[in-house]
Amino acid sequence: MLKPPSTMVKMLRFATAMTVAMLVGLPSPGHGATVPPDETDPGTDDGSFAVQPSGPTGPGGRDYFIYTLGAGEVFGDVVAVSNVGTETATFVVYGTDALNTTDGSFTLLREEDQPTDVGSWLELGATQHTLEPGMRVDIPFKVTVPDDAAPGDHAGAIVAQKISDPTLPDDGIGLDVRVRIGARIYVRVDGLLSPSISVEDLSVEYDTPANPFASRLAHISYVLTNTGNVRLSPTAKLGLAGVFGLGDHQLPDRQIPELLPGSSLEIAETVHDVKPYLRLTATLEVLAPSDSIEVSTTMKIWAIPVGLVVGLALLILSLIAVIIWRRRRRAGPTKQ
Repeated sequence: MLKPPSTMVKMLRFATAMTVAMLVGLPSPGHGATVPPDETDPGTDDGSFAVQPSGPTGPGGRDYFIYTLGAGEVFGDVVAVSNVGTETATFVVYGTDALNTTDGSFTLLREEDQPTDVGSWLELGATQHTLEPGMRVDIPFKVTVPDDAAPGDHAGAIVAQKISDPTLPDDGIGLDVRVRIGARIYVRVDGLLSPSISVEDLSVEYDTPANPFASRLAHISYVLTNTGNVRLSPTAKLGLAGVFGLGDHQLPDRQIPELLPGSSLEIAETVHDVKPYLRLTATLEVLAPSDSIEVSTTMKIWAIPVGLVVGLALLILSLIAVIIWRRRRRAGPTKQ
């Protein structure tokens, strides 16, 4: 009687055990992700001076200048610059445009860059002021919206810059050491509003381990671009799961910082404890219900561990060997 080779039996037992363990031992869906970093909103004072909206009774009640104006309209207001330090200081005051950095921060044009948007719509009186400690100056200004201004949101700021030498020219720009802060100005120009956002360059990086039971980090990145004409603060919902939804990771919702029209934001997330469940799918939703925005997209990558391939190959070879052995057994010994 023919007996199956002992090595074949061992291979069959090993491969079968490995496959069963793989199917039975799948853990329940996990959860893990980096917490998004805190977004810092630049304030209106640095501890020694402040810039803020003002009025007939002085500052108070408004954090920013926010207007809704028509093309060609002129509007007057007042900005306050206060010296809250302990030394006399001189400031130059001017208007400029705002933009987002690639990490979503609200920032202003460099001093040497000329404004072409809200900053160029501002008309200030005197541009240089020397203030004793505890003094404040209220500066009237006008916003003149151009006749051809595009509908939608426009952002800028009135900036006060501290200078060390009050004998400098009124522009006060070009110092090696510069301290400046600003009060934000948002102008919404009447007309058709078109809120819109795009998701680009969604990618997933994952170093698939050889061991099918091992875990690795997954790195997910994407770019959001405000393609409309209104400022947006959407919420991003990101998930990562394997085949059949195995190992589903739902990251905490990310509140996107204010994104100005035309600006882009690069976002990177790290998902922990990701197992190689054959095919990983990242699902991203960007929602801004108040602006009727709902955008979703997915990205899929293969994550097949070498150990699984080897185990399945051994199982298949073992099954083939058993089939061959059984056929030979039924056929009986070969007669000479």
